[in-house]
Amino acid sequence: MNTTVSANNKADYSIWSLCYAKTDEALDFFGGSGLMSNQGTTTIPMHFVLIRGGLPGEDHIYLVDCGFKGAIWFEQNAFADWEDSASVLGKVGVKPEDIEAIFVTHMHFDHINQIEDFPNAQIYIQREEFNGWTMALNLPARFKPGEVPWVYSSFDPDDMIALAKAEVAGRVTLLDGDTEVFAGITASLASRTHTFGTCCWQVLTQNGPFIMTGDGVYWYANIENMWPPGYGQGDSFNLLFLYDKLREAVGGDLRRIVPGHDMDIYVKNPSWVVGKNPIAEVNLAIGQKSPKPAGS
Repeated sequence: MNTTVSANNKADYSIWSLCYAKTDEALDFFGGSGLMSNQGTTTIPMHFVLIRGGLPGEDHIYLVDCGFKGAIWFEQNAFADWEDSASVLGKVGVKPEDIEAIFVTHMHFDHINQIEDFPNAQIYIQREEFNGWTMALNLPARFKPGEVPWVYSSFDPDDMIALAKAEVAGRVTLLDGDTEVFAGITASLASRTHTFGTCCWQVLTQNGPFIMTGDGVYWYANIENMWPPGYGQGDSFNLLFLYDKLREAVGGDLRRIVPGHDMDIYVKNPSWVVGKNPIAEVNLAIGQKSPKPAGS
């Protein structure tokens, strides 16, 4: 991961983590089997990340992932404080139709299920991730282990239909590995880690680099302890290699990493609550005004 901010990098971006729901899960689900087994539950956030800025004079608006809304997931999980994408984005003065691009970390439901809410967004996703889930769709028909097959434990096949519709409309870009998609924004393939083709998104700002990992990193504790989580659909050893690579990329400053489901995001960064859920200001571009309400 090349996160060096050179004199040639003139792009700058603000970055906000927007929580849209919460749920309680076993500690070892995220923190790691063995290390955190039999230690009860904790509340974790569901969130997506808003990126705003660009080269001097530009005001682009992008998302990393886009959350979920499918009724099936409310039936399977006890989610609390869910808010729709329009309500969440409205807290920072943005509408769904303002989103120009969605940078997908992986295709689990809580990261891609609201994709149809963003009619103008170009969708960037690793080809390895897309192809992997295409192949996996055949597995539940072959192996029928229970009411909810393991393959579908975090994957909604309807999301593949939504992606296909967007692809027909010319709004899907399949990436082949590490790619700079916009000035200062780079996709970094983390193959066979959390999923088939998980992608970390690096954003270079005038305040230094930041990396949105999706569930390539669930919690800061995964990197701090070098211990993979109890649940994943990839390779735990590859996760360890990814953690090591990320630590090096940010020079050990873990605040520069935005993990997939860690409430500490809202502790390590300036944050406030609007409505039911918190917002974290991970970075504020030079000259850009914070959307934090007065008195918060």
